[in-house]
This record gives sequence, structure tokens and C-alpha cells, in this order.
Amino acid sequence: MAQNQYDAIIIGGGHNGLVTAGYLAKDGLSVLVLERLDKVGGACSTEEIFPGFFGPMCAYICYLLQGKVIDDLKLREHGLEIIPLPGTGHGSSGIHPFLDGTHLNGPGIESQFDIAEQLRSFSEHDARAYAGWASFWEQASGILHPYFLTDPPTLADLMDDVRGTRREDVLEKMLTWSMMDLVHHYFDDDRVRAHCLGIPESNPNAAGSVMSHAYFDTTHLVRPQDKGIPRGSMGAISAALEISAKSLGVEIRTGAIVREVIVENGQAMGVRLANGEELVGFVVVSNADPIRTFTTLVDPADVGEELVRKTKGWKTVAGCVKFLAALKEPPDFSRYLGAAYDRNSIVNVNICPSVEYFQKSWDDAEAGRLTDSPLMHIQMPSIVDPALTPRGGVMLSNWALYFPPKIKGRSWADAGPEIGERIIDLMTEYAPNFRDSLIDWTLQTPDDIEARTWITDGNIRHGDIIPQQMLSNRFPYRTPIRNFYLCGGGTHPGGEVTGAPGHNAASAILKDLQRVAR
Repeated sequence: MAQNQYDAIIIGGGHNGLVTAGYLAKDGLSVLVLERLDKVGGACSTEEIFPGFFGPMCAYICYLLQGKVIDDLKLREHGLEIIPLPGTGHGSSGIHPFLDGTHLNGPGIESQFDIAEQLRSFSEHDARAYAGWASFWEQASGILHPYFLTDPPTLADLMDDVRGTRREDVLEKMLTWSMMDLVHHYFDDDRVRAHCLGIPESNPNAAGSVMSHAYFDTTHLVRPQDKGIPRGSMGAISAALEISAKSLGVEIRTGAIVREVIVENGQAMGVRLANGEELVGFVVVSNADPIRTFTTLVDPADVGEELVRKTKGWKTVAGCVKFLAALKEPPDFSRYLGAAYDRNSIVNVNICPSVEYFQKSWDDAEAGRLTDSPLMHIQMPSIVDPALTPRGGVMLSNWALYFPPKIKGRSWADAGPEIGERIIDLMTEYAPNFRDSLIDWTLQTPDDIEARTWITDGNIRHGDIIPQQMLSNRFPYRTPIRNFYLCGGGTHPGGEVTGAPGHNAASAILKDLQRVAR
């Protein structure tokens, strides 16, 4: 085969691009991965963010990576080690403190029974209701999870699955109830409601936000050994995928910027790089998000009016900022856990004091305003992996949401420092040593995330996970351009570090190649 000719060329070395590459190479194809940065990983990477402080620049916890992908590509044999965390939820016992001195979750909370017992100090009713709440989510996530590694189902498929079972009522609530409806249905205490709201990708008062939450709650069906903090942080997943792909014969080029996909007579023929080099590929696959793919890599005329319209209407409202900090010591939560608690037991912290606070955060973002009520999902990976801070200290990663991709009347360059200071002030309200423990900090705004990863609007899930953008309403793996495919988080089942879109795209490509061969 000519030096510049491949069976498949994959644009983007994020984790799903590497998964697709691995599966295609495993089937005997010659595969080239082109990554514009100087290393693979994209939003699933580990960086030296401050001197001597390594951590996750974007994705920060492994809780949805599919076991089949781990096994098929032999990621553990290629260096992946996941440090398990105690507790429930997204593989952790993250404490949820409140300003009145109470807290939920935290050290010692290992099971649903432990949570129910903890709720008794908040509300006897809520403690009794918790079993029903947990059962609802087991059923809701069980409706979605069987389709993670399949072609995208239609809503009719889900309805057929549940017809005649008690899950009919669960699916109806997923589609028609809001998260606010649900937490008010089950619980009385406002703090418990705030804790249980989770991270819906839409207005928590919007019908269907339960469906969004169910997507993330499929973590309960992920193998326990596949959930936690990768040793070496999230970049360890990408590193294992890279080693696996290369062991299967995949060629990976970094620092390679793709300018466009070469299309002739409605068929992808290869790619043209920014330096003018042309590479021939029988199959071309984009791991970029759908908006960037269809507005910058191909001529909209080649994909048709329907797909152009879908791209223009694709929602990326659920924006985030990433606050990263180097600390002298862990935040002090003795106000909640007592003076003798082991600070190393606190790896994850969630800040959401009330349902009103949650709603304000969303409303502000939807209106294009900077919120003073950021929801915060905080992690300190160096507590369980001290090698991330070889000279001591604590690496802190904080996803704060919701923030608009574009601020009305302001720029993110101007607003970023203000939001960073607001986050520091809020953290210090809960952990009084926080500001004094800071060595350095930075805020990655939606603009910063987009500039680094090329993900439109810095939307790390390649589009909001909302009912109208889920299942068969996600972007298809196959595009109207023959032999041109998508494999990123904009396809089914969606974003997060799952490997599922990459797996499913490879399956679609191999099926099509088999048909051609016949």
C-alpha cells in the first residue's frame, strides 16, 4: 500500500477516535489517526497544570467506560489501572456539605442502606422513601444501558421493551417528568432534594430532564472494577488506548491538523492537511463534534439540507468551566466530620445548597448571564494517587456549572477571573482554609476548552444530553457522504468517557465494508 494510503483515516485522537481505530485495526484494516495536538487524548488527558501538580484538564473520573471496550482492547494489559473509590453514585462517596453544618454522603457511606440511615437525621419520611428512589433509578438506567453498545434505538424500541411491565411507568416519568417533579415526589427535605437533583443536562424544571439523568445513572450498571480514578489520572485511559492501537498496527500522527475531508462525487476519498499534504483513505472518520465536522471539515452542500438544519439546531446550552488549583493541603471539612477525621478520606465534594440555587444556576446560563450560584463537582485525585503531586500538596479539579458558552455583553477573557474568585469565595465558606491553602489556580472557560480541544462551545459532551438529542436523535454514525463516518460523543449513546460511540462507529463501518465485499 502507498505510504499515504490507508483503509481508514480517523480525524482526532480523542478516546473515541482511538477506540474506533483499535477495533478497525483488530479487524485487519490499515488505520491512520490524525491528532492536531502534540499527544492523543483530547478531553481525556492528564497535564502538568502547575509545576509539580498533574491532573485532569477536562474529564476527571472514570465511571461509564464500558467493560467490553476495556476487555476487547486489552486496556489493563496495556497499563490501565483504575483505583476504586468507596461509596455509591459515580463510584465515589463524595461529601455534599450544607452551610448549616449538615452533610450527606461522605466517609463511611458505602451502601444504599447507609444512605437511608443517614437520611433519618434529615427526615424520617425521606429515609423511608429512599428505597423507592433507588429502585426507580435502577429501572430507569436499566432501560437505557442495554443499548449503549448497539445501534441507536428509537423511542418506540424502548416502549416495546417495557410494554406490559412495571417499567412502563418509569419510562413515562423519564419522558414527561422533570427532575424537580421527581425529587419533590419522593422527598420532603430541601437539602435531600438538592442532593438528589444530580446533573440533568437541561432545565431541572423541564419535562424529560429525568431521561437525561438516567443516562448518567447507568454508572450503576458498570462493573465496579471499571469505576474510579485511573492511576495517572484520566490521561492513563488515552495512553492505554494508544498503546493498544499501536500494538494492533495503527499509525498515529500528532501535530497533524486536518483542513478538510476530500469529497468527490459524494464519496469521501481522504483528507487534506493544513500543510497541504493529501492522504488517501477508503474510509474517513471524524471524532470531532458534529458542529465542527459539518461546518469546517466538509462542504455543507455535500451533506444535505436536513443535516445542516440539524447541526444549526444542535443544543450546547449546558456549559461548564473547569477550576483547577494547586493546594498546600486538602480543604478542611472538620465542621462537618469532626476534628479527628482523616482529610485523605475526602476525594470528591459536591456543592449545591438548595433546589432554588440549582434552578438559578440553570436559569442564569440559559439567559446568557454569569451565575453567582455555580454547582460544583470537586475532585482531588492526588489524595488517592500521590504521584500526581510528587513534591507534595493537593491537585484539585472542579467542574462548575452552569455557564453559558457565550456571555451576553461580555467576553470570557474578561469574566474568567471574576468567576474564579467567586468559586474560591464559595469554597472557603464550606472549607475555611481553602483560600489560604491555594498555591495557584486557573479557570478553563468554555472558550479555553474549545481552543484546546476544538469542541464547539467547550461542550465536553459534544452536545447536551437531553431527550431531543438522545437515542436515534443523536447524530448518526453514517453520514450522507459515502464512506464518511462520525465516532465522537455527538453520536449515540452520547458524551462522557464511555468508548461506546467509538465501538459502535467501528461496528457500523465494518458492517458496511462487509456488504461492499459481498
